Amino acid sequence: MLAVDWDRHEARYVLGTTGAGKVQVHAVGAVSLVDVAEGGSEPQPDLSGSLGAALADEKIGRLPALVGVERSSIELLHFTLPPAKDSELPVLVANQAMRESQLIGEQSVIDFVPIDDNPAAPRNVIAAALSPDERERIQATCAAAGLKPSRMLLRPFAAASLFVRTASPTEETYLLVNRITDEVDLTIVVEGRPVFFRTVRLPENADEAQLTERLLMEINRTLAAAPQTHLGGETVECVYLFGRADDHQNLAERIRDDLYLTAKVFDPFEALRVDEELVPEDSGRFVPLLGMLLDEAAGWHAVDFLHPREKPRPVNRARIAAIAGAVLAAVILGAAYERWSTWSEIDAQYDAKKEEYDKLKKATAKAGDLKKLVDAIEAWKAHDVVWLDELRDLSLRLPSSRDVVLSGMSLTLSQSGGGTIDFEGLMRAPGVLVNLEKKFRDEYRQVRSKGVRERRGEKEYTWTFDTSLSVKRRSLKAEEAGKERRYVSHLPPEEQLAARSSQKQPAEEGKTPGAKSSKRQPAEEGETLAKAGAANVVEKVKKASQ
Repeated sequence: MLAVDWDRHEARYVLGTTGAGKVQVHAVGAVSLVDVAEGGSEPQPDLSGSLGAALADEKIGRLPALVGVERSSIELLHFTLPPAKDSELPVLVANQAMRESQLIGEQSVIDFVPIDDNPAAPRNVIAAALSPDERERIQATCAAAGLKPSRMLLRPFAAASLFVRTASPTEETYLLVNRITDEVDLTIVVEGRPVFFRTVRLPENADEAQLTERLLMEINRTLAAAPQTHLGGETVECVYLFGRADDHQNLAERIRDDLYLTAKVFDPFEALRVDEELVPEDSGRFVPLLGMLLDEAAGWHAVDFLHPREKPRPVNRARIAAIAGAVLAAVILGAAYERWSTWSEIDAQYDAKKEEYDKLKKATAKAGDLKKLVDAIEAWKAHDVVWLDELRDLSLRLPSSRDVVLSGMSLTLSQSGGGTIDFEGLMRAPGVLVNLEKKFRDEYRQVRSKGVRERRGEKEYTWTFDTSLSVKRRSLKAEEAGKERRYVSHLPPEEQLAARSSQKQPAEEGKTPGAKSSKRQPAEEGETLAKAGAANVVEKVKKASQ
């Protein structure tokens, strides 16, 4: 089995034997791409020619090839779907992916990996989409190099799979860093599952010190950008660098000194017990290829663009039995009337029945798929919240960026109506969170801060927070009757007062003269809620500092 991948500068390959969950490596190599100019145009890397020449030198015949696809060639999405069985996910993922990205169309190849397995809970999914043009380009390159792709795999998933299968990390949450020529793949793994990916291109013609500084900055950005909803509330405990210890000594020391994290080096060839004479320089760039071979030996790949996950087609056993009975009856009838019937007529009858069966089977399957999709959409809309109005309203209430910066936000619908907005971020002082809760809390929103933590050693944003906002759904019929508040935060101050006054008027018209209102004034209510929020935050800050 041959595993290949490439980038702008070189093509890499690993030849190995797979079986019984193990891999035996026979050859490892990389070839620089030769620039070729055609018709007076600028020289372009000749990928197929360079790769074909390298494989010819190794005397490698036409073997099945595992082709690695780099992160920049695909569209990668993270989203949450309603509770669904695994058999229902392909249709839901395809529709959600086309809604979230304009670059994904009906002809795109979409595969995905569920992050959780509980069908009764909302399903978190990582989806990858490959455009038809990019898929054809990869297949044409392989054909020109004399290769026949058997699988088309995503490079970061394969590298993470190799580490999970061969290493025995003591940490549950860790970051994998793999430098491949002028790119670096950064993958966060939680309990053996990759949950967050980034691929960053490094500057050309930079010295080793500059590259170390850039890698350190990108590692820090990845740790800050990873959504807490994907990490399950955990933090990264260790950083693993792919390659040999001598390749990353300076970077490992800087991670320990500057980021206060444990840094370790993982040698993939040592993990697979490859002969020392086969190990190339910069061995980390071959990690995805080794991961592809190991996944093939285990019989499972996270993402495969040639064999994406599809909804299983239902089998109509009753109709199959009916067709089998019809065929048998036709055979018996043909034997009884053999004198005046021919075998060609029997074959024609069978073909007609088979064609009718295929048409009916396709029509039945298509109708069932559409019904399930309509039911899923109706169930989703029944608990919908006007998220655009909510986000506009929240953006107007947020403090300035000088005081607080949001690093992540997720919006989730509730089965009983309404929804939840979870967000985390950085702030200058605990009092910022008190003001934030005071601005957000009203009769339609309940605020709960789940965690406040001090960032020691930081100068500007010295505190982190994790807050959850419960949102009630606003009834459309009630709004038309004037009994519900509308979104008014975006209006000028004088128009806000007029809108709130008109909303209170129907309730005040039913009061008798001299009766006292049982509702507290807005100022008094805001004061009470702010005091309650302040006490809550101060208590959390004391616990965090201890």
